[in-house]
Order: sequence, then structure tokens, then C-alpha cells
Amino acid sequence: MWVFAFSFLVMTSCTVETAKPLKSQALVIASDFLYAKDTVLFKNFIEKNEVRLIIRHLSPERIIDEVKSKEYNSGIDMVLSQNMQTPIKLNKSGILHDMVEEESAVKSPNQYISYRHNFVGIGLDPFVFKYTSDSVRVIKHYQDLSNYPSYYTLSESDKLSFLSPIRKVQKRAKTFEWIKKWNQQSRFRTNFTPWNDSIRVVLCKYSQLETFKDSLWENYAEGCYFPNEDRLGVYFDVMNLSIIQQAEHFTDAQKFLAHCQNSGYNATLNKELNRFPIYDYLKARLEGPKFYPARIKELLQYQDIISRMLIKLK
Repeated sequence: MWVFAFSFLVMTSCTVETAKPLKSQALVIASDFLYAKDTVLFKNFIEKNEVRLIIRHLSPERIIDEVKSKEYNSGIDMVLSQNMQTPIKLNKSGILHDMVEEESAVKSPNQYISYRHNFVGIGLDPFVFKYTSDSVRVIKHYQDLSNYPSYYTLSESDKLSFLSPIRKVQKRAKTFEWIKKWNQQSRFRTNFTPWNDSIRVVLCKYSQLETFKDSLWENYAEGCYFPNEDRLGVYFDVMNLSIIQQAEHFTDAQKFLAHCQNSGYNATLNKELNRFPIYDYLKARLEGPKFYPARIKELLQYQDIISRMLIKLK
């Protein structure tokens, strides 16, 4: 079993020229998908380290606004996000603490650390298909979505993570044409969208099978389908953590990063959040779908290009 060697992940220290505020009594994590009640997920960390932990549900824009306006008094130490676009946006705004990879012969087993965008991946969230019934599985690959009507539940941020691997395997012009066709064939599906019998499949994130369960999926067959398993594997987004610049509880934040990358706890956390662990040797990964074999740099390589394509299509 791997235990994350945190010595290989070094956060550069910072200096504070202004007077520090009085130290608060809790590690504060801002999240775009968790809420205050979800602190129960981290009960073991809280008890082991004898710290209080507070989760604040905030959008990326709100996080940026609070940190920039309140500076050292924002009270936010970390950000836990459901997609890769949130830390990219926060990092561009200059509010994330810099991460530096230490030169060492032994590297972290976590393949989902972005030193460029200053975040640590802690969970994988595959893009899956949901069918109206088991008998209508005509669409089995992502590439088929440009030829058939479909729904999707993806946010604009989710789309960037979904479309980047498609750009990786084909040229820019061909990718643009594929996205254009998919855009024409697909419709955004919310919890309240009227049901359309002519559309038999929904593209969604695996985690949404639980969060949308009661309202969206009542007309669908049980379970889901993992596309592209007979090819390179399912595309996915990455749940991640990052540390805010001038974090008041920097040491506790480092400990929390290490805790969430511990292989045993990583498997437990992802099971609770309906995702898959970051380590491919764990039971949930061995019994789960085949994942698209890409490191974090490859997943992020084409996102700016995809973003411009989506803007053009609007």
C-alpha cells in the first residue's frame, strides 16, 4: 500500500509583510460541490489531528472575490473542487499557493498533480452514458454522439474535460467539426427538463448518478454504461484540492493534502462521493472501468483550444 510521501511535494513558503489577523480555530475549506454537513467525510482526519474543519459552499467566482477583497482575512485555507477548471481559474487569478516538485529518484504515485496549475487530484469522475432501457444501446462510443440525438448534464467546465481527449486523438479542424455536430445533436438536460421519448441516451458524470437520482433518472434503466472500454477507455474529470496563498492553517492544509492521498482513505472517500480512487492498483479501480491512459498534463493540454471552440460555436 502506498502512503503518500509528502516530502516530494513542497509548497513554497511565503512571507507576510502586514500584520496577521488573530488565528482562527478551524481549517476552512471552500468547495463548489460540498456543504457544511459534509465535514463528516473527514471525521478521521479531524480526530487524528485534533483540528476543527469547516466547509463553505462557494462558487469559484465567490472564492476569488473573498480572497482578493479580504486578503489575509478571508479565512479560506483550501479549495476542494469537483472539476479541473476551478483550480485553473483560481490559479489564473493569482490566489493559489505555488507547488514545487522536489527533485527525487522516487516520485509520488499520484499521477494527477498539476504543478503548473497548483492542484492535487484526489478522485476520478468518469463521463458515462445513461440509457432509457438496456435495449437501446446503439451509442457505445463518445464519437457516436455526433451522429445521434442525446442529452447531456455537463456544465461548461465539465465540457472542457470531456472534449480535451477528443482533440488529443484528432486534428484541430476535425475536432471543431465534431464538436459542432455534437452541439447540433445534443440538448442540455436538467432535473426539470421535460422528458423527450425520441432521445434515448444521456451523457453525464458518474457522480451525477447519485446527485440527480430522484428527479432525472426515474425514466432510465438501472446502472450506466462506460463508453470506449473496447478502445482506450473512459474519459474523466478530476476532483482536486489546492491551497490558498497565505493560508492561515498552512501546516494543517499540508496534512489534509497528504491524508486525502493516502491510498486507504482515498478509496473510502471516493466511494462516499461516487467517484474512483486515483491509484489504479486499488480494488475499486481494478473492478471498475478502464480509464483513458492520460497524465494530468495531457488532460489539460488542449483545454484552452477547446474553450475557444465552444465560444466560437455560441
